[in-house]
Amino acid sequence: MRFGFHTFMVAPEELQDIARTADECGWDSIQVADAPFFPEVISVPYPYHPDGTRFWPLDMPVLDPWVAITAMASVTKRIRFIPSVLRLAVRQPLLEAKSLCSVAAISNDRVALGVGLAWMPEEFKWLKQDMKTRGARQDEAIQVLRLLMQGGMVEFHGKYHDFDRLIMAPVPKKRIPIYVGGTTKFALRRAARFGDGWIAVIHTRDEIKGLVAELNRLRAEFGREKEAFDIMLHCPDVQTVDEIRRLEDIGITDLQITPWTQTVRAEEGVGAIMRQQPPLAVKQEAIKRYSEEVIARFH
Repeated sequence: MRFGFHTFMVAPEELQDIARTADECGWDSIQVADAPFFPEVISVPYPYHPDGTRFWPLDMPVLDPWVAITAMASVTKRIRFIPSVLRLAVRQPLLEAKSLCSVAAISNDRVALGVGLAWMPEEFKWLKQDMKTRGARQDEAIQVLRLLMQGGMVEFHGKYHDFDRLIMAPVPKKRIPIYVGGTTKFALRRAARFGDGWIAVIHTRDEIKGLVAELNRLRAEFGREKEAFDIMLHCPDVQTVDEIRRLEDIGITDLQITPWTQTVRAEEGVGAIMRQQPPLAVKQEAIKRYSEEVIARFH
C-alpha cells in the first residue's frame, strides 16, 4: 500500500513546506486540483457533495496544476505528484502533453496523470468544447498523450484530434501512468480499457468491493487482466493497519489520507475532509505522525 493526500483548499504558500515534510516522511504522492475558473452560477449540481452545493468559496485560490507540481517538485527528491483530476475533456491534448512532459523532465519523472471529463456545462461552453462528445474526445486524448510521450516522430488521425507527423521533446524516460477518474459505468470502462489505474474520490469499504470487482471484470473483457493496474481512493471508514491491509488484499494500491483532519463519514462527502485546514505547523505534525504510526508499518 502507498499513501498520499490531496491539497485542494490548502493555501498556495503552504504547498512547498507540506511537500518537503511528506517527502521526508515516506509518503508516496501528493494530488493537486485542476480548476481553471469557478462560475458564479452553475447550471447543474456539484456531483461529489451530498446536497449538490460547492463546499469551497468561489474566490479560493487554485494554482494551475502544472505550476503547483513544478513548485513542489523543485523542493523534493522522491515523492510523486498527480493532477487529480485534470479536466482533459476541456483541454487541448497537444498542449497538455507538452506540460506533462515538461513537468516530468523537471521532476525526474515523479509525476502521474489523473484525468476526468469535467462536469460543469459552463466550462465546455466558455472553453468552446462540445460537452456531448466529451467521453469520446477524452478517449482519443488519452491515446494522443501516450503516443506523444513515446518520443520520436508521430502522427494521429482520429475523429476529434488530428495532426500530421511531429515530434515533441523532451519526453519522459519511463512510462507515466494515466489514471482515469469517475464512477459511472462509462468511466469504469474507460479506466479498464485505457487507464493504468482508476482514481476515485471517496467511497466506503462496502462500495469499493463492488467497484473493484467490476473493474476486474472489465479489464478481463479488454484482455488487460494481467497488466499492472493501480486503484487509489479516499476510504474514511478505514482507519487501522489491519483495515488498510484488507483494502490491500482486494486490490487497492494507493490510499488517500488527509492526516490533519478529523474522521468523517463517506456520506458526508469529500468536502467534510477538505474544509478542515488547520495551521501549517499542525498539518506538518500530522503528516509526520501518520507516517510514524501507519506508513512505517507498510515499508
